[in-house]
Order: sequence, then C-alpha cells, then structure tokens
Amino acid sequence: MKIYTYLAIVMITSLTFAQTPEEKKKITSQYDVSKLNELKESFIISDEITNERIETYIAQHNIEKRITLSNGTVMQIVDIIDGKPLYVSTDNANAAKSTKTQFLHNGGGLGLNLEGQNMTIGVWDGGAVLVTHQEFQNATNTGSRAIIGDGTIATSDHGTHVGGTMVAKGANASAKGMAPKANLISFNWDNDETEVVAQITNNALLLSNHSYGVPVLDDMGNPNAPTWMMGCYNTDARNWDIIAYNAPYYLQVASAGNSGTSEYSGGTADGYDKLTTDKNAKNNLIVANANPFVLPNGFVNLIANSSSSQGPSDDGRVKPDIAADGTNLFSSIGTSNTAYATFSGTSMASPNTSGTLLLLQQYYNDLHSSYMRASTLKALVCHTAGDDFSKPGPDPVFGWGILDAKVSAETMLKATTGEALITEQNLANGSTYTITFSASGTSKLSATICWTDPAGVDRTGIINSPLPALVNDLDIRLVDQSNNTYFPWKLDLNNIAGNAIKGDNIVDTVEKIEITTPPAGTYTLTVSHKGTLTNGNQPFSLVLTGSDLTLGVDENSISNVKIWPNPVRDLLNINFKSIDNLTKVSLYDLH
Repeated sequence: MKIYTYLAIVMITSLTFAQTPEEKKKITSQYDVSKLNELKESFIISDEITNERIETYIAQHNIEKRITLSNGTVMQIVDIIDGKPLYVSTDNANAAKSTKTQFLHNGGGLGLNLEGQNMTIGVWDGGAVLVTHQEFQNATNTGSRAIIGDGTIATSDHGTHVGGTMVAKGANASAKGMAPKANLISFNWDNDETEVVAQITNNALLLSNHSYGVPVLDDMGNPNAPTWMMGCYNTDARNWDIIAYNAPYYLQVASAGNSGTSEYSGGTADGYDKLTTDKNAKNNLIVANANPFVLPNGFVNLIANSSSSQGPSDDGRVKPDIAADGTNLFSSIGTSNTAYATFSGTSMASPNTSGTLLLLQQYYNDLHSSYMRASTLKALVCHTAGDDFSKPGPDPVFGWGILDAKVSAETMLKATTGEALITEQNLANGSTYTITFSASGTSKLSATICWTDPAGVDRTGIINSPLPALVNDLDIRLVDQSNNTYFPWKLDLNNIAGNAIKGDNIVDTVEKIEITTPPAGTYTLTVSHKGTLTNGNQPFSLVLTGSDLTLGVDENSISNVKIWPNPVRDLLNINFKSIDNLTKVSLYDLH
C-alpha cells in the first residue's frame, strides 16, 4: 500500500490569473521582510551621503547635475569618484517577431491569450512615462494602465518609449508592446535600489526594467567610468545581489549599455570588458542589443548591434545574459498623447525582454497557480535562447543567445506532461540531487541549472580582479549509460574572443550542459556543490529538455534526516532539516 501525504496543496487552474492580494501575500511570505526593510534603510543613508558629495561638487564647479544631449540622451551625475563626476545615461543607440513573443498573444498560434492581463511590471528610467499617452489607456479608454510611483513630474521620451515597448496596447498597431494589457508603475532612476525594495515588500514586484547605466566614455569621447569599474563586481552589483537573494521571486532586467564601440586601455581584452556597475551582478538578467533578421519561416539570424556593450565580467562570468531586438524599435514617446518615434539601443532590447518575461510568469501561474522563482525564469530563458550557430555556447556579446518566448512557453507546457522538466529544488549542505531519465537521442539534450547566489566580495577599485564573485558553487553533471561524463559550458577567460569551452564552472550562477547528438539510453543528472554552502542550503532551479524523455525518480541525498520511532506503532515522525520545498512523503508497507 502506498500512502501520500501532500504538504503543498495543488489548486485547480482557471483561465486567467492576476497578481491578487492573496498571491502577493504568498510571495512576500517567503521573503525576509525585516532584512529587506533594513536594506532599504541602508540604501537611504547611502543615497544621502552620495547626494551630498554631488551637491558639493556641483556648487564648487557651477555645473548642471542633469543634461539632455541633442540626440535625446539624458545624462546625470550619480557620484563623484576620484574628484571627477560619474555620469549615468539612458542607453539609446519588429521586436515581438524576433523574440517570438507574438506567439503568446491572443491569436498568436499557440492557443494562448497571454497579454499581461492584471499583471504589473515596474520601470525605472531617466524620466517618467507619459501616463496619458493613448498607448497606456485601458481597453475602454477611461483611464491609464500606467501610474507614477515616486511623484516624478518630468516625463521623458526615453521613459515613455521604454514603457511603450513593454506595455503599449497597440493603438498604433506598429507600436504594440510585449504585454499590451499589463499595468505599469513608473519611477525615475533616483534612489532606484530603495524604491525597488519598497515595491518588492509592499507589492510583491516580480520584474522591473532598467534601461540606463554608466557608459565607458562620455558624449565627447572622454573617459567617464574609471578603468577598474569595467567588469568589476562593485558595490552597486553587490547591492542588487543582496536584493535578489532576499527576494527570490524578483528579477531585475537591465540593459547591457551602448559602449560597444568605445575604446579604452586596461580592460581584460581588446573589444570586450565594457559592462559597468549593476551589469556585473550575478542574479539579474542583463540584455544585449541584437539586430536580428527574421526570415519568412520564422528562423532568426542573430547579428550583434555594434553599439551593444560586451562582457564578460572580470571573473569570467557570462555577461550579458541574453540578447533581444533593440534596433529601430517604434514606440510611444512623451511629446504628446499620440507621439511616436523609432529608437535603437540596449534600452529598447531590455524592455522587449522584461515585457516578454512578464507573460512567461503569467503563463506559469496559469499552469501552476504560483509564480516562478527568479532563478527558474532565468534558467528557462537562458535554456531556450536561440544560439548563434557559428559560435556555439555562451559568449560575451550575446550571452546565451536571443530570447525565444515561443520555445520557453512550449517547454513550460511540455513540463506539465513529462516531456520536459522544470523543477525548483533546495540543495542542503553536504547533499546531492540526482535524477535518472532516458532519451531517444534523436535531438539535442540540454540541462540548465540556475540559482540566486548570496552577495559576493566587493571588488570596488580593483582592476580586472579574477576572484570569483560566486559564493555557493553548485555543479551540474550528466553521465550516460556508458559512463561518459558531460560538463557545462563556460567562458575561457584566457581567450575571451574564442569559443566557449566545457568543464568545471566555478564562476557562473547559470550552468548549462548541451549534448548535440546524445547517445540513446539512460542518463543520470546530478547537482552537487563544492565546499560549505553559505546559510546551510541553496535553492536552485533545473530545466531539462530532449527527445522522448522518460523521467525517473528524484533522489535527494540528504544527510540531515531523522525518522522515529523504529519500529512504528501509531505515529511516525520525520524531520527534514533545511528542506523547504518538499511536496510529498511516500510510505511503503512491505508486508
């Protein structure tokens, strides 16, 4: 006799879901809210100190804190480093077709109706969106789906364009956004970390878009960022990792930057190492600007836009994480309620991505009555990204490839029927996670893990430090029935311009194994860890796809299990230490 005790209730799925108060409470109940509030207070203090430095410098040198260039780019002083102002700027330089987001829309071909209904996404930018623009109006044109979250009065073309790329309803069909029925909350970029934490704790924010950053050079071609900042895991990067670790359902989506053609001396390799500040965090999703050519059969020819900033991080992590179309995107601007313009840059690639990811969260909730951890969403989009076939594996230009919403959604559906696997697990210290499965070998076999890692060691001021920012180093391996072991991809820090290699990855929070022509048969997948896990455990997400998969039984090797009494009479006690996502316990009567 087999008895199941379910510790997680499976709810019946309805046709549509929203981020209801109950769902928001469910998400935030898994957060350390007190820690997040402490974090918010520390950011407030840090912002005040930084602003004092800026105001003192401005007064002494009689310059403007914020300027708008003739091309519309907004630049603002965000700090004073080594006696010089550091500027942040908006990252200016047939989106839904290239990322295949249109397949998720009503009538898109997959039988779905995912348009962001009752979902909310945040946008931080150089200025507020024009909330009265016709593209942000609700279905009956009786109100706006966009609101201002921080009292910002000044609207901007850039912010309105970014917001439109995310949620424009398609009043002008050519300007339809990725999530055309979603709600948008808009902020300017001042105090972004503090405001994000507030939205996470108060409104269970799942996704936010940040299409701005610190450029390598200023508008005159002179150095803007100090040389050590490129690729550096600095305080800004670390802060965003702290936020993510304490809010595991929240994912920051940010533009890589438009310093792709900028040249400077002192980087890790010529033509690379141009990512600054939060672009070097581990737990966010950094988006490169692709200029894809969509063929009539739907195939996407992946071409990099030369302006897109290249990675990797100084420790050799894959950055940017992914690419999306950010070239010549037509969307709303803030000049009037009916104004539009065509912009290019990673500023446009990032909202293309964040709006699409909102739909993937919506779909997962439709299927499972819960939202994905950020690590699951990141694992899914990196796993299903369209790779550059001329350069297999990740690279410091495209990351894992171009976002493919169609394959992501199809993988989510296949996982409900056992044709694929998407699972959220928790690795206890000293344990391993193992599953066995069989595959026919008629198509590529891929396995990806991703985890939200604790913040690493701050490397501010250190040039090209190879010290891994990684704290909890998980490892994925595949072994076939002939005992061949397959390793994940990684970048070769000694040959950044070369192809990715396979081996033991000690830097990335995304590890992906791909076997292009897998032998048919049985495989064993193992997730383990090196050393001692900080905080005693590490939640992780796994995505597995291949042809004719037949999944076996999960095997968690747990060192901290207590079962008593033995023999059992009326009551059996089971204690699982550090296991927070157990779904069932199976008992077998051997008589």
